[in-house]
Amino acid sequence: MFGSRTARRATASVVLDIEGKREETPAEHSAPEPAHNGSSVSRIKDTIKTLVSIAAAQGSSISSTELFLLLPPGLFDSSTDLESFLEYDAGLGLDILVRDGQVTLKGLDHLARGRPAQVSLSAERVEIAQAFSDRLVSICPWIDLVSISGSTAYAAGKPNDDVDFYIVTRRNRLWVTLLIAMLAARFHKTKNPDSPQFCFNRIQEDDECRNSFKALQDPLFAREVLSLRILGGHRYYIELVKSASWMERLFPGLVHEVLTSAPVRTIVGDQDREVWSIVNGIAFVILPPYLALVGAWRNRRLARQGRHESRFRTVIRRGFFAYESRKYDLLRDIYRKVF
Repeated sequence: MFGSRTARRATASVVLDIEGKREETPAEHSAPEPAHNGSSVSRIKDTIKTLVSIAAAQGSSISSTELFLLLPPGLFDSSTDLESFLEYDAGLGLDILVRDGQVTLKGLDHLARGRPAQVSLSAERVEIAQAFSDRLVSICPWIDLVSISGSTAYAAGKPNDDVDFYIVTRRNRLWVTLLIAMLAARFHKTKNPDSPQFCFNRIQEDDECRNSFKALQDPLFAREVLSLRILGGHRYYIELVKSASWMERLFPGLVHEVLTSAPVRTIVGDQDREVWSIVNGIAFVILPPYLALVGAWRNRRLARQGRHESRFRTVIRRGFFAYESRKYDLLRDIYRKVF
């Protein structure tokens, strides 16, 4: 999430021009025209192509249900209506393929065929991450939210992907949480070598988190947080989404899905002792230099491999830690143009 190394496969030219078999639209069918709702049909088509191309660039298809929720309300009656439009529109039918509820680009139908395997793998990893999250919360009762972002959250996980975590803690608990999480993840990987790698891509303290939800007006940020897989702290998460009214203007369908979703685990933390503030201060002295060095070493390795767009920034503040990739920056610019 927010620039994770594993989930950002998009390139600067994310709207792909794929050469493939072009099928003629059957004469007896006609595409149902979307309701304008203040948007031109050509802009709607461009938005659809961009979203499908982003998914394809990340090595996945996008479901018609998810695509339906990302479009302005009132354009189509249902995801089935959207599928009919995609299949029989004279323009989109040349570039877009619909297969078994999945949407991808013509010539990349293997992405639609492979999506069930990605969904299954993602579900397995969510279960593994849930067990890890439960143990982490039992050690760190000051955690307000634990969630998964990135490809696993989008049910598009691939074998080599990390499982990316987004965590929110109470004040003066971020760095001790990150230290404990990193040690626990190392122990988990040693004990379970076949388990995916856990990556803690973004951790915030409560105040920082609430301010970011209220203040940010970034379409990609909204898409990411509305697609999180919540492992603990559902009630807290709902409060965050409700506080960000600007998200509903961008993605009303996604917001509605989040607010009406069935509750998952709600964290009820015990009173933690003030001594953890001291430990947090010590961790804040130790961890940032180490993380900065590790980040620099990884970026040099990526540069030697010619993977310049995969490089990332290590952002460190007292109440905030994140990896922010250059791919995420490119993707954010695309989303701003579309939405």
